[in-house]
Amino acid sequence: MASEWMVNAERWNAVDKLPPDVARRAAQQTVTFLETVRDLAQAYLEGPDEKEPLHHVWDFSEMDGATLDFLLATIGEGEVRITLCGGEAKVGDTGVPGLWRVENGKAGAGSFVLARLPRCVTVLANTGLDAVPDVVNRGPDVFAAPAIIEELRHQIREADFSVMPEDPVFAIELTRQPMSPGDRTALYSTLGRGKVDVELRGFSDSRIQQTAIRGLWHSTITNNIGKTLMESYVVAQIPPEVPIANEEFKDTVTKCGELIDWVSQDLERGVFGGTTA
Repeated sequence: MASEWMVNAERWNAVDKLPPDVARRAAQQTVTFLETVRDLAQAYLEGPDEKEPLHHVWDFSEMDGATLDFLLATIGEGEVRITLCGGEAKVGDTGVPGLWRVENGKAGAGSFVLARLPRCVTVLANTGLDAVPDVVNRGPDVFAAPAIIEELRHQIREADFSVMPEDPVFAIELTRQPMSPGDRTALYSTLGRGKVDVELRGFSDSRIQQTAIRGLWHSTITNNIGKTLMESYVVAQIPPEVPIANEEFKDTVTKCGELIDWVSQDLERGVFGGTTA
């Protein structure tokens, strides 16, 4: 199985070359998988308000290569890319809200996860220092950094990192601060880097990097020519734009239904290996 990161065009090319009987079986198994995802999401939505978070895992080894290629091509890609521990693992959302693809190591072994966010991300998000250290690299042109760090220290003490937020959280926007180069050096040096790196793709590009402090994230938004539109530090277990909201599992059900109908109709029309008997 190729280890490239979600290249849909290549996946569909591979599907087009499958023998008819193999393509038909892959399509049928894709429908079965999507029905399972839909039913799990629906059951979660219909469950009690106080319930365990939805987190269901399917290992890639449970599927043959043809089915995996067909399924990946069908569900497509989302806009979230997460790199863990410098590339030891990669996580990406798919075109089905709440369905994530996780790749472990360089061999491309991995899994699908149905969750607000895969547990491998939340576990690492809860690592790091419990408090902000004293300012380092405090040169003569450091003016704003100490006050910013003190405010972050206060917010971190008051924050609840036991829950994954859905609503806006506290942030200090650096682009609105009178920052000197020394201030930035002091901030970056003091707050450091963590093990989680998030990229959000869209009309602009957003990058969210875990700092060395638990619950503190460095966020930058740039336009398509690389100009920084916003830079901020965010206090949260993980910024709310990364996971899906619980309410979005309704979209999971809807999207799975659309894909099931599409593949099922193609099966009936004989697109994949002839019509049903």
